[in-house]
Amino acid sequence: MPMLLQPVYKEYIWGGDRFITEFHRRLHAGIYAESWEIADHPDGRTRIITGPAAGLTLSEAIARYGREILGPSSKETSFPLLVKLIDAKETLSVQVHPDDETAARYGGEAKSEMWYVLSATPDAHIYSGFREGVTPADFEAARKNGAIPSLLQRFTARPGMIFNTPGGRVHAIGAGCVLLEVQQDANTTYRLYDWDRVDKKTGLPRPLHVEQALQVINWQMTDSPIPPVQDAVECSKGRSVRLLLDAPHFHVEEWSLSDFDEVHHDGAGFLLLFPIDGDIRIRTPGQPAMILQRCSTCLLPAVLNTFSLQPASPQPPAKPVRMLVMRQPAARP
Repeated sequence: MPMLLQPVYKEYIWGGDRFITEFHRRLHAGIYAESWEIADHPDGRTRIITGPAAGLTLSEAIARYGREILGPSSKETSFPLLVKLIDAKETLSVQVHPDDETAARYGGEAKSEMWYVLSATPDAHIYSGFREGVTPADFEAARKNGAIPSLLQRFTARPGMIFNTPGGRVHAIGAGCVLLEVQQDANTTYRLYDWDRVDKKTGLPRPLHVEQALQVINWQMTDSPIPPVQDAVECSKGRSVRLLLDAPHFHVEEWSLSDFDEVHHDGAGFLLLFPIDGDIRIRTPGQPAMILQRCSTCLLPAVLNTFSLQPASPQPPAKPVRMLVMRQPAARP
């Protein structure tokens, strides 16, 4: 049956309170920067709260039910993706992650990621990629002058926008953004610049990792991080599908549900569901219907290759419920 998991919350200095005010989650007052929705990482492992695997961490469930969750041909020993929500009340550090090649060469965990903007204040923006022609010498001069952000491309952030951030691309999430992020199962971040701020708990600046960052930066990544908008394809009377991003480590689609829809897939891998603007009713063979609430995340194991979806409440014809669907990409030739 579908798996709901208990998120792991991270309280970083740039976080806010919108998991409470916008997503109506029952949390103690505090600063919540990230909600790790689906995670099997030493820095945070989500725990399953529904079905036969209830009470197990995702790691424990994979050890017990591995291929039923991941797919009959999977060779993974841990869950390969990490899905999180990000509430950036303040701008994050200017940072970079290794890609597969530089992680293998210099250490750390390879981390490519994609962001879907859920909400944004009118002045919210994303820094992503150096401006064309920026060199290591330009960077060093800007670092000495505290001017690193001036070297970066800056993009307005609006709900529904996609930003692709592969390893090696320098970036910073701007203040006012609430994002869903899907990424490789990794947590290596190298900070280049932290806006000269001080951690209130320690009274000290957070550490930078300039030497490591310089080993993994891809200086040629000056293209736009925003993928081209794809047309939606009608799959049935009740569902249309729009490709958002097909990347080497994850495949993300937006499904629009206007009515009942029965889904059949090949069972080669899991699916992750995240309704954006309404609740979804999920029915699986031999199980009672389950409501997946707006802005919550569900793991459908690979073995569950037949299920049905439907808006949980009647929707006007022009107002389908949109849902992000995430999975590993199909095997590439």
